[in-house]
Amino acid sequence: MSSTTSSVRSANRTRSLCHHLHHQPLLVSGSSTGSPPIGGSMDEGSSASTSSSATARALDMFNRRGSVLAVVIAGNTAADVLPPSAGVPNTSAVSSSSGVISADQPSSTNSDNDTETFNEWRPPFPRLSAYQDCLSLAAAWGLGMHPNGLDDKPTGASQAQSPSEDDSGDGKFNELLASCPAFRNELGWEPTRRFALSRHTFDMAHTDAHECETWMREHSASEAGILEDVSNVYLGGRLCAARQPKTVIEPQDIGSYYYRHCFISKNHIEYLGMDDILGPISISMVREIVDRKESYSIYRMIVRISDQKTIRVAVPEEALSTPEGSDRATRPLMRELLEIVCPKISFGILRPSIQSPRVEELIMKIDEQPIYTRYKVGIMLCKNEQSTEEQMYNNEFSTPSFDEFLDFLGQRVTLKGFEAYKGGLDTRGDTTGTHSIYSEYQAHEIMFHVSTLLPFTPSNRQQLSRKRHIGNDMVTIVFQEPGALPFSPITVRSHFQHVFIIVRVHNECSENVTYSVAVSRSKDVPAFGPPVPKGACFSKCAEFHDWLLTKIINAENAVHRSKKFATMAARTRREALRDLVENYVGPHQNEGASKIASRFLGGSVKRKERHNPKPTNHVMRGALSWLVDVHDYSTNQRISCVLGVAQDWIVLLERPSGTVLFSTPTHSIIGWATSDTGLKLYYDHGDQLLLRCYSETCTDSELNELIRRLENVTKGDEAKEVVLRRLKTTDNWGFHVQDEGVVTDVEMYQLAWKAGIRQGSRIVEMDSMPISTLSFDKICDQLAVSECVRLLMISPSSDGSPRRGCEDPNCPAVKGIEQMLTPDAFAKQPITFTATKKTIEQRANNIFRSNNRPNTLSSASVHDNMCTLLNPPKYLNRAQSDEQLRSPLMDELNRKAPLSARESTNERESSELVRIQTHLERTVQEKRALEMLAQQLKKQLIQERQSHDNTKREMERLKKMYEKK
Repeated sequence: MSSTTSSVRSANRTRSLCHHLHHQPLLVSGSSTGSPPIGGSMDEGSSASTSSSATARALDMFNRRGSVLAVVIAGNTAADVLPPSAGVPNTSAVSSSSGVISADQPSSTNSDNDTETFNEWRPPFPRLSAYQDCLSLAAAWGLGMHPNGLDDKPTGASQAQSPSEDDSGDGKFNELLASCPAFRNELGWEPTRRFALSRHTFDMAHTDAHECETWMREHSASEAGILEDVSNVYLGGRLCAARQPKTVIEPQDIGSYYYRHCFISKNHIEYLGMDDILGPISISMVREIVDRKESYSIYRMIVRISDQKTIRVAVPEEALSTPEGSDRATRPLMRELLEIVCPKISFGILRPSIQSPRVEELIMKIDEQPIYTRYKVGIMLCKNEQSTEEQMYNNEFSTPSFDEFLDFLGQRVTLKGFEAYKGGLDTRGDTTGTHSIYSEYQAHEIMFHVSTLLPFTPSNRQQLSRKRHIGNDMVTIVFQEPGALPFSPITVRSHFQHVFIIVRVHNECSENVTYSVAVSRSKDVPAFGPPVPKGACFSKCAEFHDWLLTKIINAENAVHRSKKFATMAARTRREALRDLVENYVGPHQNEGASKIASRFLGGSVKRKERHNPKPTNHVMRGALSWLVDVHDYSTNQRISCVLGVAQDWIVLLERPSGTVLFSTPTHSIIGWATSDTGLKLYYDHGDQLLLRCYSETCTDSELNELIRRLENVTKGDEAKEVVLRRLKTTDNWGFHVQDEGVVTDVEMYQLAWKAGIRQGSRIVEMDSMPISTLSFDKICDQLAVSECVRLLMISPSSDGSPRRGCEDPNCPAVKGIEQMLTPDAFAKQPITFTATKKTIEQRANNIFRSNNRPNTLSSASVHDNMCTLLNPPKYLNRAQSDEQLRSPLMDELNRKAPLSARESTNERESSELVRIQTHLERTVQEKRALEMLAQQLKKQLIQERQSHDNTKREMERLKKMYEKK
């Protein structure tokens, strides 16, 4: 009996690797919910009945699953089977000196969450499993929505009319949009949720968490997707987050191409199986040699579970018990990899698939199912004194202002014979109208269903021929003319229309035409960017064109993430996996007694006890993960998150939603520091992220592993504390500092030099105040009045240069300026100058001479040089063509060249013209920036002179007082 008990305990430890977050026992049940944990709080009188019921449940699972599970035997110690909350003394304590939190201490903001979900899907070895994208990282930790079937409740616009709906809306309204039940309005003053401490969050009035539903995420977090690039695609420049483009299409499940890039062209293995609880399962595995010189290889795996998101992960070969994977049998290798990545899946149910190209084709379709590149969007005309759906559908003819907006939005195409994406319209018999509006934007196709271009039926008040197209669109644009009443989604009857973008025209059909914008989305649809700016009034330009199309694409992608459509997609995925498992599974490899042992015991009779994986010495490119608590400076509270640190990116995923709340490239990390409050991570211009690691052993092991990972993937360094003391306030500190804390000059053998401060050092805190929250004047004032100053300093890099998260040393974000021109936005600025023919020729000749001059830097700033490198001049798109044709530079150069020359070198001249135009615009912008800088320097000089005079008078006064004494 003793040997049986020990083997059962060994199996219990093996099967409960993914349950050790809160030290809870393995559930011996036929389902993941419904049965309480075995060994919960119980008295002595009920111990026998509990043991017998546990044995019965184990035998029932044995009969249905065909594998031996751990059974709690009466007489085991309470520490083996009871969770910490069941009365077992807990010896864990919070390590306040290193920012470590015990694993059984929940976050204050997630105390009501279901911890059972976290226990079941926590990866057993988060520092050996390198995840390829954010969705895989969330799936490995059990984050995100788990579809559990469709309900009969109304969705979309019809949800606002449902009598069972008790949500009254957010109470936000303006002249364009009214507040509506079950809908959230975006009017233009929504704040941005920022996790880091900077000037934006330092003076911010903290808001309660329940009021953050309509907050917008930072654009850097919204576009986070791929954590390990396997397609050699450029993922971004080395500018700070404030300098990155704000108008960005938020990524979908870009990791869906992981199978196409890493598996199709290589010798890979497919395993299929059907689990009684998890449903159909498909697993792909391939061995990849990373470094032939060091014989370093990894195993890439894709785990597809019916109701879970796909897990794309890489495991180092050296972590296995026998690293020589090329000589190992397939089944033991797959078994060991599965125990490292997802031990919740029983290997006994898996069998290899048949060798057929059809299998790869089906798997590729299943993986790439969430990728959308074609969209159909409705557009409705709302005239004066109109607001209801019926009134807008019955506008038979268009108006000049509506036609102007349609021509600006896209291209007017003839439907008959149209070969591109038709969006459900008839392209043969003109039954859905003769024309429509079509647009292509960044490899996405959009077909607009325009109400006035669809057939009009005078006898049908509901206009079903129009509503059957627009009413089935997820996103609808409501174009309001002056005098229209505020729109409310409650006037619309549709289960599919989830997002309404309201556009109101001002000064229509004139050179000063502008458009106001507001957005209303169903409460089930997550927030999406780009955010509506303050004032929300755009001119008719390329910036508004790109912003609106990006908002439309992001809106429909967000609708696909809502509960209704996510559940429908999960059901489609489940049926596709079921078809794959039932029709393409191969024969079992075992025969006779081995087959029986594999079926009932989960493996061979001679199976050895699994060894713990070995730590790896190589730097994994994918994201390793930690469970952390992060301080949210927007709400001034602690948030439980999953931290992912890849070679190129660092992300924070919120629990339990799985939403990416923070993202930054690793090259932006300038340093870190441990304190009583936790680990402080400094990035970009000294912005501070405060986090604390969960620890199961109540030691610094988790934190130490995180710091080692940061040392491997970033160029940052650990910050050191320096204390400077001077005898008098008039004594010199011996160093000069810039406004972002970079030390520019140090006097040798003076106070700062002796303390270890060197040129290029980076001061991130001064007297416990982060430099990123202080202006340059406050830094100078603090240094002027202090006799003792405590500095937290990051040493310069090996070449003596300061560590920078942004390559531009004159970045406007240092001064707290957020509304700045990004490289893309700068190139799209409209032409605002006028010049004569002589002036144009002179400027063009100067530009040509400067371009042909070798090693010429001219007078361009670092920002402009970075813009040129990251965003080379390109052709203007369709929305910019009018500005290009109206340019005086275009007119003068076209008249100057002969007709034959223009026809023969049309393409070359066009590219040259765009380049000249870009240089001229940058020259004008640089001149304005220099003028502003000169004015600021003059003001600083005046202030310095006044301070000098005041100091001189004070010294004279003190001297007189000293002489009198």
